Amino acid sequence: MMMARSLLLFYVLSQGAQAVGMGKEAQSVPAAAELYKKANDILGFDLLEICTNGPKEKLDSTIISQPAIYVTSLAAVELLRARDGGQQIIDSVDVTCGLSLGEYTALAFAGAFSFEDGLKLVKLRGEAMQEAADAAKGAMVSIIGLDSDKVQQLCDAANQEVDEDNKVQIANYLCPGNYAVSGGVKGIEAVEAKAKSFKARMTVISSFICIPIQCHPCTSSN
Repeated sequence: MMMARSLLLFYVLSQGAQAVGMGKEAQSVPAAAELYKKANDILGFDLLEICTNGPKEKLDSTIISQPAIYVTSLAAVELLRARDGGQQIIDSVDVTCGLSLGEYTALAFAGAFSFEDGLKLVKLRGEAMQEAADAAKGAMVSIIGLDSDKVQQLCDAANQEVDEDNKVQIANYLCPGNYAVSGGVKGIEAVEAKAKSFKARMTVISSFICIPIQCHPCTSSN
């Protein structure tokens, strides 16, 4: 009796996965380093410098973090390809998908469009979202490591300290243990201040437009 082979999934992360130092290891692989050189020409600035050295506030901005994650994710593929057995793993991938921004990376990995075309799309996407964020008086943060009830309690505690215009709420149920909270800047600051007492980890996504519905800085297609 033949055993069915398990499917191999390539899943790509979205905005919020950025960290100063990302991309440094990939520079040992010429194909990965070349991606950053191409990115510099398309973006008009030294992306690798910001990825590896920050500052964090600059890397966290939507206009920088989105192309940074896209390029670094594909550079990581080249790093994997250069390792023993890496090409075999890549060739064995059955399904590729991504969350929000990661959808673009997944499409590039699958060959739906070129690295360059994907980066141009991500650049435009980041610029449009940054423009929307700059026009708003809100912020969004990803809460990691808590269940939804605890995140709601965290929001309730923060809301006790701010006025109506700065209240926060769960904006998106990303996955178990990872929830996006959005609201006024002061409300998000209160969430940050209280997060440690709730034993939560957080990644600030950016300033963004906040609306009282389940939302995310991007919609994903099926």
